[in-house]
Amino acid sequence: MCHGCDPGATALARILTSNLNLNKDVSNLIQPDVVESENDPVDGQSTIFYNGSIITMAEGTFSPVEALAIKGASITAAGRLQDVRSLAGDTATMVDLNGQCILPGFVEPHLHLFLSALTIDYLVPLKPWKITKRSDVLAILKKEVDKVVNDSNKPGPKWVAAYGYDPSLVECHYELDACILDGVSTAVGIFVLNQSGHIAYVNHRAFEIAGVKDDDSTPGLVKHDGKLTGKLLETPAILRVAKHIPQPDEDTVKRHCAEKLGEWSSKGCTTVFDAGIGSVNLFDDVIMLAKVTDNPEHPLPLRFVAALTEMMTDFPLPDMTTIGNQTPPFRIGNAKAQALKFWADGSTQGFTAALNEPYYTKPEDCGKLLLDTEQLQGQMSKWMKKGWQLSIHANGDRAVDQSLECYEAVFNQLPDRKKDIMHRIEHFTVSNTAQVEKAASLGLGVSHTIGHVYYWGATFQKWVLGPERAARIDPIKDDVHKELVYSFHSDSPLTEPDPLLFVRTAVTRLKYDSKEVLGDAQRVTLEEALRG
Repeated sequence: MCHGCDPGATALARILTSNLNLNKDVSNLIQPDVVESENDPVDGQSTIFYNGSIITMAEGTFSPVEALAIKGASITAAGRLQDVRSLAGDTATMVDLNGQCILPGFVEPHLHLFLSALTIDYLVPLKPWKITKRSDVLAILKKEVDKVVNDSNKPGPKWVAAYGYDPSLVECHYELDACILDGVSTAVGIFVLNQSGHIAYVNHRAFEIAGVKDDDSTPGLVKHDGKLTGKLLETPAILRVAKHIPQPDEDTVKRHCAEKLGEWSSKGCTTVFDAGIGSVNLFDDVIMLAKVTDNPEHPLPLRFVAALTEMMTDFPLPDMTTIGNQTPPFRIGNAKAQALKFWADGSTQGFTAALNEPYYTKPEDCGKLLLDTEQLQGQMSKWMKKGWQLSIHANGDRAVDQSLECYEAVFNQLPDRKKDIMHRIEHFTVSNTAQVEKAASLGLGVSHTIGHVYYWGATFQKWVLGPERAARIDPIKDDVHKELVYSFHSDSPLTEPDPLLFVRTAVTRLKYDSKEVLGDAQRVTLEEALRG
């Protein structure tokens, strides 16, 4: 769902949030990061948990303890019950777990808050793994049309906008078109964004509202015998229609962001990392991030860390400097900004990731790199020198090759760089053992979209990569063997943050709604999965 792998979704989100009329007073927006001392006094009553499975994952192993004490938001003691009670005091509240399990809070290391928030009320999420037939999506859209038709509070032309339709997962790989969507409604504009983000489908009512006629020359409006088919290819054509979809107001966006943050917290996430602030609405993303994370009506329920797009370094500050002049990490509202994000390629299941060998069902196509190596290396060197953590989106093995080459070159250029920063490769979907070993030797971290295994495993086998390459996507066992630091992420809204499902998938490599294993050799132990 990153900008590089889903530009259509990003463009659509930009349209839906382009007229928020945000108060652009940034006088208190950017602040130095404050490191909280572990010795700071903690107010409140101590609570001791005991008689359960208390897993600490200290030093990367289960490291179970008999009891755990907390005070306020801090863990104050862990170990034998007798010792914990002595440290916490006689007034501590005792909680008998009765065999239940306590795990450390999970870090969700790659998601997109603003795109995710738009799936509440505005974009109907068509979870592709739940849609096995084209008729499934038509039934969902019909239900949404009925809601809109019966809603008298929405003035003007009525719309249903949805995203996530994925022909690669649909029986016979059927696509949509205007005539098929007319069967859902001819009175309501229907807009469906393909999961890849490069394609959208609309009905004739949507064309009518947008003023698009058969003679429209916008690139990407697919026609047959001179007539619009309802298929839109790439951003210009997608935006030609999408800009007419009604937009939410600022309060609604803030409320929906708070709802998403609450959902993620309820799943056990104590820290989330937004991998692309600036990719939706440029500078307004920074302002909205401050408003959402410093919102008295909805206090932030978890830690929020952000990677910015490079363009955000030009964000102007009141002292006539820019974000690029700040020393990271620093605060945007209550979010911690510490990284810059770059894109080397696109989406594997969208056939835009850069591969060394062609796609299984497209023997002429290997995808493409988004930046030439010299350009990427120059950008990385500039910002690593200033103390930023760097994060590169690389799904395909050719993009991984480029990323590793650039990291190695920049590390050699900057022997005095900050060594306590772990730079990252995002997704690392298609790779070989030598690349895993190289990433480990460079001291990088990788983060896998583990939903590729669970939700798209069968499609990768039969449609995208073929059985052999599909079996080693997200090669976590290789990560373990080569001592490469790894993590699992959702890329929300691509999939929902669900840390325990991610752990289960890493252990079993089971595909969705199936007992089939994808790549048995890459299965890991429960302890190894929790380490990620």
